[in-house]
Amino acid sequence: MDHVPPAQKAERPVLVFAAFAASGHNSGLIQFARHLVSKGYTDLYFINGAEFRQAIERTGAIYVQNPWTWHDKAVNAPPPSPTSFLWHLKYVFAESTPDAYRTLKQTLEDVHERHPGREVIIVHESAFCGLAPFYHGAPLPKGYSALPKVINFHASINTANDDDVPPFGPGFVYDPTPQNKNIWKAMQKIGLHVWKDILNFMNAIYTKIGANIPLTDPMTDVMMILGDVTIVATSPSLEYPRPNLDKNKIRFIGGLPLKALDPNYDYPAWWDEITANAALSEDEGRKKVVFVSQGTFDRNLKDLLVPTIRALGSDENLMVVATLGMRGESSPLKEEEIPGNTKIVDYLAYDAILPYTDVFVCNAGYGGFMHGVMNGVAMVLAGMVNDKAEVSARAEYAGVAVNLRSNTPSGKQIKDGVAKVLSDKKFKETVVKIQQENEELDAMGQIERLIEELADGSGKERVDSVVNGVLSSNGVAVAAA
Repeated sequence: MDHVPPAQKAERPVLVFAAFAASGHNSGLIQFARHLVSKGYTDLYFINGAEFRQAIERTGAIYVQNPWTWHDKAVNAPPPSPTSFLWHLKYVFAESTPDAYRTLKQTLEDVHERHPGREVIIVHESAFCGLAPFYHGAPLPKGYSALPKVINFHASINTANDDDVPPFGPGFVYDPTPQNKNIWKAMQKIGLHVWKDILNFMNAIYTKIGANIPLTDPMTDVMMILGDVTIVATSPSLEYPRPNLDKNKIRFIGGLPLKALDPNYDYPAWWDEITANAALSEDEGRKKVVFVSQGTFDRNLKDLLVPTIRALGSDENLMVVATLGMRGESSPLKEEEIPGNTKIVDYLAYDAILPYTDVFVCNAGYGGFMHGVMNGVAMVLAGMVNDKAEVSARAEYAGVAVNLRSNTPSGKQIKDGVAKVLSDKKFKETVVKIQQENEELDAMGQIERLIEELADGSGKERVDSVVNGVLSSNGVAVAAA
């Protein structure tokens, strides 16, 4: 009998990562890149803004610059409000589309030339606006008969309209009575009229880059259904039930694991006070630690950080740690205004302080919220703009946080919220349970297995996908007429 050589393992696919150039949007993909490169995915290209080049190159990925930046837009941004989200959709996200599309298209062409015959998989952060035009008739990259397979990573809550949940935006309490469902459905229909102006704005941009199929669905829907599968880095307990959710299309992979701190991490000069306090028992006088952060985007320190310091500054049973969220940032308080129980630092890694924290006060940015969950820390949340009202509402629903329902809570609201979390053990018990649920889902293992699942090893671009087509509302690719 002739000797049959062992089957050769298929060559790993080339990965093309793309994320919107803001820290909350790309930190997850940077973690994925570091993990995948360590597992042998060495041909990994990562499209992002120039400020993230070093962080990306440290993962071992190949950096590709997207020339667009949102920083010049921030100068003209309106103050946070329920309508400021619409401004950002137009002038931050939609206007990023041409550069993002051209950069992704050129990168795919370069990959095709450098790695002929190799399978390509795109790992796309849902706010990166360069992918969607391909589904609306914009020209495909040279050398491709169809778009490569796509893993869509969504770094926030599920934003899609659904009759079984409240409409995205206001942060309504989840109470699915028949009456409320009818109200939600009616509000979602009204919301579609609000989207018309934004869709017209986006379609004008799409037309200029060669798309010929109009956008008709809200961006908050589209960003959940792009590509072959959408992954969300959370667990079902932190989302509202959706009986009709397509679990093959949208998958919960669990929160991203905690990152090991650099052994040479530069702790604040007063850090020994934190560790010494942690070593004490309650009988020995251990103080409760409250950590407050204004976040990295809506950064008016007078909205939350300063009121928290002033509200808790007289409590000798607390240690308050406040981070300004940016290296080199100056304290909003004069030295003599800082209470004796409070430490203020320009920048402090969440995963350094949260293991020592009893209550985390923040403005409900999704990244900060999930850091709290993955450290098993109950929270007090104050955020009502962008996705923050919805994050706060889900945290309240899950039982891991007090929702203050304000961008600018009063000192009394903050003080009462912190007292409630400290006095009710259910908050801590619940967040630890959900922390374990997320850890068991194994986000890094899931992204690796999903790539293996999608890779067909044939070395040919997919032909069963959309070719100059458009996504239907349930995420199914439909050929263009």
